[in-house]
Amino acid sequence: MAGKRRISRRWLIPAAVVVVVVIAALVVYVSPLLHVRSVEVEGTHNLTADEVRDASGVQEGQNLARLDTSAAASGVSRLPWTDSVTVSRSWPSTVRIDVTEHEAVGVLDDGGDPAVVDADGRLFLRGVTPDGVKKITARADDQGAVTAAAGALAAVRQLDQGLYDQVESADAPGANDVVLKFPEGREVYWGSADRAADKAEATRVVLTREGARWNVSNPGLPSVRE
Repeated sequence: MAGKRRISRRWLIPAAVVVVVVIAALVVYVSPLLHVRSVEVEGTHNLTADEVRDASGVQEGQNLARLDTSAAASGVSRLPWTDSVTVSRSWPSTVRIDVTEHEAVGVLDDGGDPAVVDADGRLFLRGVTPDGVKKITARADDQGAVTAAAGALAAVRQLDQGLYDQVESADAPGANDVVLKFPEGREVYWGSADRAADKAEATRVVLTREGARWNVSNPGLPSVRE
């Protein structure tokens, strides 16, 4: 009999743990203390926080434990400016939405419709031209040329915003023939998309010198272009 009592007692602790877990789960799923009370939005510049909240579908009063964060993120990802998004819970009652927006660097004419591209040459916005973005002259269906031009603009802006502001356009008749144009007829032949950071630095340097047309396709040996 004593042996049987000892065996029975060994099962008491696991059973108690299960009961506690079940009770805790029920509390999480039904407790009004764990309902959404605020939705925090971070990382937006062109989107508004209200646009992001509306797109997420998250409503105050929803149960935080049952919130479908994947569905909320999917909704926000459909906003034109959204490059990436993460939706997470912050217990006990907050939803956090972290948005990374596309970096708009250029706009090109796509059949009479302005098409905005990001630093990777991805078209993400149509019908409007954001302030400050530079004109890209390229065929919209030539992705290699668009990507090369966008990469040149992005590299210049990353190096020096003031230098980027001076750019009038990035012309790309082909992926290996990018030309950056500046005021007073000055231009810098960039060439292909490779070594973009070095070419940006070479562009900055040659524009401090005399000469209207420069070639930085080999950024280690920039030269006057005939």
